[in-house]
Amino acid sequence: MKNAMRSATPHYTWIQGCYWMVYCILLSFSSVYLLEQGLSNTEIGLLLGLSGLASALLQPVAGARAGRMRRLSLGQLSGCLVGGMGLCALGLLLLPGKWVQGGLFMVLLALLQMLAPFLYAIGMGCAAQNIPLNFGLARGVGAGAYALASSLCGGLTALWGVGSIPLVLLAASLLLLVATLTFRPGTVPAPAPTTSEEDPAFLRKYPHLLPLLVGATLLYTSHNVIMRFPYQIIQGVGGGSVEMGQLLTVQGLMDIPAMVVFSLLLRRAEGRTWGRLAGVSFFLHALLTWVAPSLPVLFAVQVFEMTGYGLYAVASVCFVRDLVAPEDQVQGQTFFNMTNTLGVVISCFAGGVLLDWAGPQAALAFATLTGAGGMGLVWVLLGRKAPVAVAQHG
Repeated sequence: MKNAMRSATPHYTWIQGCYWMVYCILLSFSSVYLLEQGLSNTEIGLLLGLSGLASALLQPVAGARAGRMRRLSLGQLSGCLVGGMGLCALGLLLLPGKWVQGGLFMVLLALLQMLAPFLYAIGMGCAAQNIPLNFGLARGVGAGAYALASSLCGGLTALWGVGSIPLVLLAASLLLLVATLTFRPGTVPAPAPTTSEEDPAFLRKYPHLLPLLVGATLLYTSHNVIMRFPYQIIQGVGGGSVEMGQLLTVQGLMDIPAMVVFSLLLRRAEGRTWGRLAGVSFFLHALLTWVAPSLPVLFAVQVFEMTGYGLYAVASVCFVRDLVAPEDQVQGQTFFNMTNTLGVVISCFAGGVLLDWAGPQAALAFATLTGAGGMGLVWVLLGRKAPVAVAQHG
């Protein structure tokens, strides 16, 4: 048992690192790759949005099926999804045609977003078995891997063109496949569905969460406009693919400090306080990106990534834990994970159309407005005390 306990954090960190490398390559470089294949911004937004919508619809089904597949561990189930991603990445290298390429990208993105809850469930499974796991450290390394992938893809794209993107994606997918299939600290089984997890009345039980979910969706919409169309944004201030890679690298590096030291921040204030601060930073990040007149200013603005997404990604796990009863934790975390998926869907549909019709400034104005709405809702709602009925469960 001691060996298993020692191996949990390093191996889970490996999984997180590989996952966020794949995430960066797929989501941050999708627009530059698909533009080169001949798709318009509107068509790219449609494909990205449909992938998010498909994953949002399939996640509950996949989770329910996973609960009944007792012969496979979560690592093995995750490996099945990653294997599908590897095949699609190979298809990008072998199959021509803009709609074939776009369709493969859509399937890749749907599989990627379906994979996230399984990887988080692996961490929760370790905790359930009393296996120590430093999630903040693992997630921080994931952010560092995201930054590394950004720099690598940006440089390779400048040297050899967008054809290098599927190659890097395939390599990262193979690393992730090995990481998930060899994860055996325990081994973490697939979670059996409970009555609470299958209860469709979750939001009736926690009606105060609905407006908070709306606020979180607006924040993620604002964030994803910037993260899904970085190439168009960087072009607006005179940059290209190299500068885009550098910008994404800076963004990834900015996420690391808040994630790594979050356990120390919780000694100063509870999770909801840091969630409110993150909401303000989401808004400021969008606003200052919108008005940035030059590349140096745009790079300087990325400091708000640290106190925005970097802080919110870990703070949200904590304040959801405080707002939801122990038996409903999995469903609560799933609902908040889906706000990111919905944010991807909305930002891709709206961002793609706005980029084609009015350019990057219009898309960034939309990001600023949604960021303002999300900030207001999250600030007010997280400032309230949890209802007595919920608090009693804690």
